Amino acid sequence: MRIKASDTSNPLALVSFVCPECKHKFECAPDEVEDSPERAWHPWSYFCACQECDGRAKQAGWQQGMMATFGKHTGPKTSEGKRIVTKNIDGHPTQEESLRTRFNAMQHGLRSKVATYFPAKPGSYPHCDTCHIDHDECAASVACMKRTELYMRHRIAFETKDPDLLTDIRADLQASVQAIIEDIILSIVTKGVLLETPQWYYDKDGFFHLAEYVNSDGEKQLLTEVSANPLLKILTDLIAKNSLSLGDMDMTTKAVNDQELVKGQLESDTEDKEQSLAIQQKQLKVMEGLEKLVQRGRARSDNDPVLIEHSEAVRG
Repeated sequence: MRIKASDTSNPLALVSFVCPECKHKFECAPDEVEDSPERAWHPWSYFCACQECDGRAKQAGWQQGMMATFGKHTGPKTSEGKRIVTKNIDGHPTQEESLRTRFNAMQHGLRSKVATYFPAKPGSYPHCDTCHIDHDECAASVACMKRTELYMRHRIAFETKDPDLLTDIRADLQASVQAIIEDIILSIVTKGVLLETPQWYYDKDGFFHLAEYVNSDGEKQLLTEVSANPLLKILTDLIAKNSLSLGDMDMTTKAVNDQELVKGQLESDTEDKEQSLAIQQKQLKVMEGLEKLVQRGRARSDNDPVLIEHSEAVRG
């Protein structure tokens, strides 16, 4: 009878193996079962002869990890304990848990989609050379983990409309583009802007010949075709599409002059405003002084004896 891998109390009748030599993965009954008391959760180790290279294969790491997880499971054993535990679900799912469930559903759906384009094939993709994920762990996955993470980050960024989640990815991409541009420039400088390609032809007998001609000194010269370095166009396109031209960076003479003109205009406007403010302040002081003069004039008129006598004569 087959024993479930989740049962950690008995030796397994069917084990998943991985050969360390040829990386072959297979499942069968173990040839050797050794006691491993240091593995308290499942004190047995399994070995089997590889079906491909006849090497000594050991139990797959992913299955060992899964069994270790099962061995750490705890929970109520009695009916009363299980009844009490069921009360823990009251009030759930909360709003946060609902969002997490939606996220997990989205993740699983994307994982299936990624598996269509990037199934897990350790060592088969260009980025596998620098990948830090274990070979066995990757082989046991449905899709490439690094591509799945890339898909997930983009999907979450678009779902939440938060482009800041992709800042580090875009920074790495721009750094890579800049490195490519520098390599292209170095290649152009090394090989030159113009490339000379020798001309050739086949004679009537089918023999290959390089095209030559005789110059004015009677010497044979190789006939070549001069063309522009094809990397120039690629370099121009990269500079234009990444906004790295002098115009885009405001480093042209016209851009500098325009900046100086705008700067001068702003400074002139500032000076005019300051002058206008000073004039307004002077006018305000003059008006304040004029009001005091009018008040003193009125006081003098009211106290002038001649004017008072004249006013009384007019009224009498």
